[in-house]
Amino acid sequence: ESLGGVGALPVGPSLNGMSIEARPGVAPSALVGLGYLRDATGQLVLRDGHPLPDSITGPRVLGTSAPSWIAGLSTGVRVVGVDLSVLFDVRRGGQLFSASNRAGAFSGALAETAVRPDTGLLIAGVDAVTGQRNAVHVTTEAYYHALGGIAERWMYDASYVKLREARASVALPLHAVGLHAQTLRVAVVGRNLALWTDAPNVDPEFVLSTGPSRGLEMGQLPTVRSVGVQLSLTP
Repeated sequence: ESLGGVGALPVGPSLNGMSIEARPGVAPSALVGLGYLRDATGQLVLRDGHPLPDSITGPRVLGTSAPSWIAGLSTGVRVVGVDLSVLFDVRRGGQLFSASNRAGAFSGALAETAVRPDTGLLIAGVDAVTGQRNAVHVTTEAYYHALGGIAERWMYDASYVKLREARASVALPLHAVGLHAQTLRVAVVGRNLALWTDAPNVDPEFVLSTGPSRGLEMGQLPTVRSVGVQLSLTP
């Protein structure tokens, strides 16, 4: 839709070179930042063995936090008097930008930064000056430091499947022991028990919560997994 002649309209805060904008023809929550500099064939362009940001094009739409679809799936079954049920939440599509992964790589806290060959890292791409295949090795530290200004590197698929709840309950008759209540129902309930996602080290659900910063992640606390017992009496 038209923005009244304006090419882009900021709709949220910026974070580490990534901003949230409304742009014509793009979902309102467009994630805009610098991508990799590539040649006409799509190969990375490198200088001294390091990938370069695409400062020529400038910030561009790298994705959107809006999902293609979301769904909830639940099912239940009774086995030998025990009621079993599960609830799944599913989100498909959309992207997120993770400043935590960016900072973790820069500081060497992420597991992937432990890969430190004696000969250094050889990044696939072409040299910015010669146009020839890159043959320059770089240290792990230098490589991840160079990626700090390339927002595209820290974009991830925000799709996920979450086991929201699993429940097992059984009803115990009480009338035989002279209590006024007829039935005691005992349930064991677990919440946020499992998460399947391609986004490393973060929970996309909390990154993509409502608000102007949806799609931008920084310093996220681990998702709480809980297991408890519920007791209920039926008169």
